[in-house]
Amino acid sequence: MSKEHIPTGKAPHIFLDSCDGDLVIRGRPEPALQVKGEFEVTESDKGYHLTGHGGLTLIAPADAILTIGDVGGDLVVKHVAGFCHVDQVHGDVALTDLGQVELGVVNGDVSARHLRGSLAVDQTHGDAQVRNAAAVTLGTVHSDLVARHLSGALTVGEVSGDADLRHVDGDVVLSCGHRDVNLTNVNGIVTVTDVHGDIRLRGRLGQGDHSLQAQGDVVVRWPAGAPLNVTATGARIDNRLPLEDAVAKNGGSLVGRLGQGETHLMINAGGRVVLREVEMVDEKWGDFGGAEAGFDFEIDMGPMAMGNIGARVEAEVNQHIARVTQDLGAKFGANFGQRIAEQVARKAEKAAERAERAAERARRRSGDARGRAGVFDFTAPPAPPKPASMEEQLKILKMVETGKITPEEANMLLEALGS
Repeated sequence: MSKEHIPTGKAPHIFLDSCDGDLVIRGRPEPALQVKGEFEVTESDKGYHLTGHGGLTLIAPADAILTIGDVGGDLVVKHVAGFCHVDQVHGDVALTDLGQVELGVVNGDVSARHLRGSLAVDQTHGDAQVRNAAAVTLGTVHSDLVARHLSGALTVGEVSGDADLRHVDGDVVLSCGHRDVNLTNVNGIVTVTDVHGDIRLRGRLGQGDHSLQAQGDVVVRWPAGAPLNVTATGARIDNRLPLEDAVAKNGGSLVGRLGQGETHLMINAGGRVVLREVEMVDEKWGDFGGAEAGFDFEIDMGPMAMGNIGARVEAEVNQHIARVTQDLGAKFGANFGQRIAEQVARKAEKAAERAERAAERARRRSGDARGRAGVFDFTAPPAPPKPASMEEQLKILKMVETGKITPEEANMLLEALGS
């Protein structure tokens, strides 16, 4: 059967036991289910049960409830307000304009936007990007995490890449991070522990007890005039806040306060603790895009590229690193070029991983390989280089003022140097 139009109620329960290829589901107001592809369907008092052979496209009622088992390729779901549960996806997942969503294991990337309900993901082997959602719970993210504009809490077990968390109205809990963690404008209670890289906090926090723990540096950019009670321990304390009743011990600990309030921040750093006021810079500099900025690589995934993907990625990476190191080294010195080259190499590793995943999915679709196993070897990446110093940041911004570099080049430099 290749195509069928099935009248249903307004909110049917649709069970998809398995789909060998890509699965695309779109919601629409009409109380009917339309299926395109090779499939079997049976109807019971509980709902509609489907099994797909190859790729499937489902056009379902907007209020449908979705229970999905195993998806062999990518999964795309749009404009479905009902509850959605998925056991396992062997490719990427893209979610747009949905209600409540639960995902089990995703072997690719997860992208979720405009969710009216909560999102829970047990494990993703790629990146996770969530924007405009309610509460979000993530078990393990084996690559980078971007979460922005959440109306509820964010709870994360482990992130192996960088975490960029911005504009979260609820609490933020991150139990383990293998690289850097950036926090901006969090209104709830922040508890970030066991971070192997650096932590950077920007903006005020609400009343309550907050905790930041990192093996690297902890940098806090605090708004002038916002109340704060801080207790900090690190290899070195660099305090530029006008703290009252400040008590420092042996240069490695500090206790002090700003104003009168019930915002308590405890910091424990293996490296430096840096406390400073939020810089008074123009608004156009206020949002260096975290995981959105930096260096991106697009690899040709055409048929001729599949058989030699590793060599093609390596060649393109080496070209990018050589060009970036030479151009920026000439402008800023050899150390600048080398540090940025290290950042480029990190992005290149991620590009290679994505290319390999895309090649594997293409082979699977063509019948050369199934690649159905959901087990991946994983080794935590090393901690990232130290962030740029204030002197380096000011030097970059000064070059923009004098016209020596463009704002785009400054954006790239500041992001690459971990500002």
